[in-house]
Amino acid sequence: MDENFNLNNIDRTFVRFRVGAKVDAVAVAEMKSGLLVNIGGKKDGLIPYLPEELEALKDVEVGDKFEAIITNTKDESGAVLLSKAKADEIRRGEQMINNLQVGDEVEIIITHAVHGGLQSKLGNFEVFVPYSQISIRRVDNNLENYVNKQLKAIIIEIDLLNKKIIASIKAVEENEKHTRETAFWEAMYLDKVVKGKVVRFTDFGAFVNVDGIDCLVHNSESSYDKNKVASDVFELGKEYEFKVIKCDKEQGKVSLSYKALQPNPTIEKLKQYHVGDVVHCTVKKILSFGALVTFGDGLEGLLHVKEASHYYVRNIYEVAKVGEELDLKIIALDPEKCKVSLSLKATQEEPEIVKLARNRDGSMTFNFDRENENK
Repeated sequence: MDENFNLNNIDRTFVRFRVGAKVDAVAVAEMKSGLLVNIGGKKDGLIPYLPEELEALKDVEVGDKFEAIITNTKDESGAVLLSKAKADEIRRGEQMINNLQVGDEVEIIITHAVHGGLQSKLGNFEVFVPYSQISIRRVDNNLENYVNKQLKAIIIEIDLLNKKIIASIKAVEENEKHTRETAFWEAMYLDKVVKGKVVRFTDFGAFVNVDGIDCLVHNSESSYDKNKVASDVFELGKEYEFKVIKCDKEQGKVSLSYKALQPNPTIEKLKQYHVGDVVHCTVKKILSFGALVTFGDGLEGLLHVKEASHYYVRNIYEVAKVGEELDLKIIALDPEKCKVSLSLKATQEEPEIVKLARNRDGSMTFNFDRENENK
């Protein structure tokens, strides 16, 4: 027997061909259907000219050696079908894995939905996303809906021995949320005009998403019409402009106003009136310091207790009652602030009263109205 003959030499002349196996290939010839390669043993290999393979083979010349993955052990011609593109993808994945650490962010394509989570691959590593790490939002109970989706995930565990990775999509969402919130609060301030999408309605208003953060528009800030609520004014899913009227970073709350950016009909109505005008009013509400009255087309004004009479009045209800109608004179008017001050005594003649005067030395004396003294 030849002394150079041994079993190892025999083993090297045969290649175990199985689907998914990685083999060394040498380009032999360009055929009509693909690139003919030698993969050892007695069988030829063929890499079909598929679109992804054309890209992988564009720089390959006859005689070049490269790695390929077996995709079929025998086609119609008897050749073993291979893929250089898949081998390149695995190599890139392995190179990437060698540089990965716990905490790194990666992009994965979900390949399978399994009991307890989702599966993917990074090179020759299996990636598992536990159910609890899928999302910070409500997880779709039908995990099949995640299959074939490309998602970002953060590596939370690497098992080099078993070539397994545990990853979290939820961690990426939490990081993105923190980044959004930080940027949001750095840019937020009172009276700022922002754009937001109406995402849901409640009994007290609407929540609007502004740069990923939910803000509240109270019913009272939706419209100048007090009979309307947010759902009467806005359309779900539509974007509007709002004014920031409250900004509390500590509480994480922002209040918006839609009506603040709309023409105020009250201002236009008040522009029709002037100081000195006498208006017919109805007492709407009694306050501790006066009476709230209405006049004209739904306008409101205040009759302060000190403007109720020329005489001393302790409580406004001494001269006014809810529902009572009074003719009052406008003594102060600020249309922009929608404030109207009214006076009852200004519509009445000043009575003959005793005038109290202060002397230079500080003493008090009574001076009677001489003109009407004998009447």
